[in-house]
Amino acid sequence: MKSIIMRITLFTILLFSLVVSSTYSAAERGVVIRPLAPTGEEVQGSQWLLVIGIDNYLRWPKLRTAVNDAKALRDVLTSRYYFDKDHLYELYDADATRANILSTLRNLAKQVKPEDSLLIFYAGHGNMDTITKAGSWVPVESGLQDASAWISNHDVKNYLNVDAIKATHILLVSDSCFAGDFFRGYRGNLPAVTDAVIKKAYQLSSRQAITSGGLEPVSDAGFGGNSVFSHFFVAALKDNKKPHLIPSDLFPTVKAGVAQNAEQFPQLGGLYGVGGQEGGEYVFFLKQEGRLQGLAADTKARQAELEQLRRMESEAAKTKGKEQAEITKKERELAELDSQIAAMRSRLGTSAAGDHDSLQGMLAMVEQKEKEARRLEELKKQREEEERKRQAEITQLKAEAEARRVAAIEQDIATYEKILSSTCGKEMATAAWESLVSNYPEAGIVTMGDINALKGLLKLDLARDSGFIAYVNGTVLDTKTNLMWAAKDNGSNINWPNAKSYCENYSGGGYTDWRMPTQDELAGLYDTVKTYKSDSGPDVHLTGLIRLSYAWVWASEAYNSYGTSFIFFKTSVSEAALFGFNSGDRIRVNQSNDNYNRALPVRSGK
Repeated sequence: MKSIIMRITLFTILLFSLVVSSTYSAAERGVVIRPLAPTGEEVQGSQWLLVIGIDNYLRWPKLRTAVNDAKALRDVLTSRYYFDKDHLYELYDADATRANILSTLRNLAKQVKPEDSLLIFYAGHGNMDTITKAGSWVPVESGLQDASAWISNHDVKNYLNVDAIKATHILLVSDSCFAGDFFRGYRGNLPAVTDAVIKKAYQLSSRQAITSGGLEPVSDAGFGGNSVFSHFFVAALKDNKKPHLIPSDLFPTVKAGVAQNAEQFPQLGGLYGVGGQEGGEYVFFLKQEGRLQGLAADTKARQAELEQLRRMESEAAKTKGKEQAEITKKERELAELDSQIAAMRSRLGTSAAGDHDSLQGMLAMVEQKEKEARRLEELKKQREEEERKRQAEITQLKAEAEARRVAAIEQDIATYEKILSSTCGKEMATAAWESLVSNYPEAGIVTMGDINALKGLLKLDLARDSGFIAYVNGTVLDTKTNLMWAAKDNGSNINWPNAKSYCENYSGGGYTDWRMPTQDELAGLYDTVKTYKSDSGPDVHLTGLIRLSYAWVWASEAYNSYGTSFIFFKTSVSEAALFGFNSGDRIRVNQSNDNYNRALPVRSGK
């Protein structure tokens, strides 16, 4: 078995390697691999990137993180998103002169096409002219007082004008002092990010800026070799799992992280006075490999949540055991008092009576027994109440965990289907499927690509109704009791022994621990507010997610002709319990009676 698993694992690794290597080979041959746009078609334009980072100034104070910031952004964008080295400009330290920066902007104006997108990142000194009150970038060779050697924000915006660099989308990211001057009062409210918003953002042109602060100095100190701003900006890009990411979605996380760790407030808005801002936004396109990795990213969290629930159930069982031990101790003490009282009663008035054998002694013992009996009753009530609270909390947590589990599965499947809908993604179908099912060990038996079978195995719900969840595998979960029911009864007349056999041998949903329900469990389904007509005519009162072909359902309780319950004994019995969903009646009839009676399997939903 181990050798088979090893061969399968090696084959998977080899196949994934071939897919990835073929992707890189295609790139080397000049074949352009394009992302899928939010609108569904392939993106036709290119993604351009200019990064500028300056630490070692000739006359200004040296910075500590600017070059690292620029390179960290370059690395995350080229590794996880659709950027390539053919559309990349980099200027660091001595290369980031005024002439080189402006020359690069001029080259971009010549090379970037109208269908392209451009991201510019600047990390270095920024300064505000005390005379013009205009913010500026400070090139590496600039002096402290010569404003003509700086590159004003106005100069930068001239190149980003729609008549200069003609890209559909431009995003300027500036990690420097006084960068808020780019906006000069033009900043809109962030929209709620939906698929429709992202689609509109892609279709309409944009000129946007994200700055590390407003019109104030910003910190050069940071985290692990990066500024505070760049740390959170790059981290947000690393953590993203969405195929399409826009600044409105990215920015709140960055702003919150920076504001909590530095006295500066990042800003996002449209560039003022450059044209081309039609209400769109820049779009980051996550590579297929990154999307595949995102399929499994939440597995550990789901497992941790499950372990927490198991620990809670275990602790509840231990607490219940301790409470029961205390009750048992009190019961033993009462039994001992009963024995002492009986012994005293037998001695009173006889020659065997001792000094303590008197009516007063007996009264004291009786009063002690009453006190202990009251304490025992209090303990039992306390235990019942505590157990009720514990089980209610566990049930609630299970219901919440189930809702999150279903949402996570649906998200994983949706991501997988989006990958397959992409022209590029089709080449990675095997790797995508393996990444998807790796999150769910029980899915190993499902044929590759059989989403319906996977949904059935993972109990994805078809519908919900007042605490009931119907799954595609033919089961219905009652989240209030955590009982799982078959979605329909056996469908025809059946006597009690055959109904019992039917329930115990039922294998719906792939489970093998089905059983007959008790009358109380059936009564828990009964709901006069809900009504539908059974297949054979009578109205039944329960959720429409569980379909009955007739109103009467067998329960597990069995009786002899004297009415004594033999649930726990292997004794020949003649009667068994029924529950009527037309009236809520509980009755018992001969076990051989199969007239309109049905079998409905149930199991624990754990």
